Amino acid sequence: MTTLLRKLAFPILMIFAYTANAQTHADGMTAMQLDDWDKAIKVYDALVKANPADQTAWLTLANAYLAKGDKANSEKSLDAAFNAKPDGAYALVANGRKALLRNDDTEATNQFRKAAKNAKKDVTPYRLIGESYLFYVSPGSKRPNYTRAETELKAALDVNSKDFATLMSLGYTYKVMPNGGLAAQNYEYAESLEPKNPLPKLMLAKVYKAAKLPEKFESNINKAIAVGPTFTPALRAKAEYYFISRKWAEALAAYKDLVANGTEVTIEDEMQLANTLYINKDCKATSELVEKILKKDGTKNYLRRLQAYCDYENGDYQRGLDILNDYFKVVTPDKVLLSDYLYLGRLQLKTKGDTTMAISNLQKSIQMDTTGGSWELNKEIAEIQYNRKDYCGAVQSYKLYLDSLPATNKYYISDTYKMGLAQFYCKDPDTLRYVKAENIFKIVAEKAPQSGLGWLWAGKSAAKQDPDVEKHPELITQFGKAKTYFETYVGIASADKVKNKTDLIAALEYLTYYYYNQGDAANVKLNAAQLLELAPTNETGLELMKAAESGTLAPATPTTPQNGTGGKGKK
Repeated sequence: MTTLLRKLAFPILMIFAYTANAQTHADGMTAMQLDDWDKAIKVYDALVKANPADQTAWLTLANAYLAKGDKANSEKSLDAAFNAKPDGAYALVANGRKALLRNDDTEATNQFRKAAKNAKKDVTPYRLIGESYLFYVSPGSKRPNYTRAETELKAALDVNSKDFATLMSLGYTYKVMPNGGLAAQNYEYAESLEPKNPLPKLMLAKVYKAAKLPEKFESNINKAIAVGPTFTPALRAKAEYYFISRKWAEALAAYKDLVANGTEVTIEDEMQLANTLYINKDCKATSELVEKILKKDGTKNYLRRLQAYCDYENGDYQRGLDILNDYFKVVTPDKVLLSDYLYLGRLQLKTKGDTTMAISNLQKSIQMDTTGGSWELNKEIAEIQYNRKDYCGAVQSYKLYLDSLPATNKYYISDTYKMGLAQFYCKDPDTLRYVKAENIFKIVAEKAPQSGLGWLWAGKSAAKQDPDVEKHPELITQFGKAKTYFETYVGIASADKVKNKTDLIAALEYLTYYYYNQGDAANVKLNAAQLLELAPTNETGLELMKAAESGTLAPATPTTPQNGTGGKGKK
């Protein structure tokens, strides 16, 4: 599964005020509310070109530049606002803002007071004074003076409590403070004034999303779309919300709605739809849309990765591999996703390519996943390594997998058992090789005490640690590390002697030999009898039974068990 999450731009359009060849203040307000400074600059720049005397547009353009960090162009816009009409409240607001840019708060306050006095009952200059503090950051501060903005905007509401633009600005102020309750309250007041305007409904949805109230988000975003079915930012916000929430069916429906009905759909929106189609396993539609996007913009060639993913899912492994190989030749490292390495590795395996390289690519996909969500892939790698007899590599991969697998998982015991086998057969010159294997199998035995396998392989691992008493008879008292494991195994496995015959013979040989070395005739006879019942011609059983019956136990001249389970302690 892949996610092609990208930072999407938010080009905004107020549908109810839209005309094909003109931008409006409503468009600009939407862009400012959504912090889309580039869009806001574009809108207000078009407005002042169409009407150079529009001081409100110049002043808001100055704020958009300031919000983006472009003080030079902000000051130029303020000069233009002043020059459009050098006398009056709007010019004084421009003077006040220029004073702020000089960090002269005293002069700014003086100019704003003059502007308010000059404005009389015109609420707009009052609002513009409040908005002056939304994006200016004074020296030594880390953020704008939102409290001052709040005070000035409240003063604007004293002039006109039903001014839509002021209520929206105050809602925005509380949103960035943040104060979700008051933000929602002011957006609701604005909504009541313009019930057919989708913008306040969208902003309410965003406030509730930030407050982690999904039901209220969905309710308000749906209201916004209901009154503005082609209102792009609301359609996009809904689609993104479901995508991030991993509600794939809902995300697909929302992206289809956005691409089909949005008036300012971007190529990034179409890319997200392609990605969502893939996630919902509609590979046919994914490929068709990818081809459509590439005809519009050939630089988006990396989208072909989705076609490669689909080829893997549909069994067309060679074509998928060819697409990804071509993709890796042109893609820059910053564009590579963990899913690219994942599918490349799997396609290489399916086409019987370089297995070592395939494993390396699978491991890269895990390393790129900063969320840790790809940990289960370690099991897939471990199984590949085990089948290739790369037992030491399999141990490491199983360990990475099991470190994240809850002990209560139904596969925990079987996968731990596989890790134990890999450790047992790992031939690295590790002096603790069999000690580690024993400890792994002990976990299996403890978790599944009635299965027998854990006890058997813990015994085999322990037996490998016994001294070679044929070469070093003086160490005979140290022989017997596997005794308890094998005795437990024999007790369990004897319930089905036919199925477990081979392993029972090996365990009983070991136990017979162990008791022979201990000089314990009774237990030699007991184990030898069970051994000979399974294998009547077994040399170890016959010889040691004879010794026990004759009373001639001779630990100093040990007999080697035929199955080599322990005996001389061979490594």
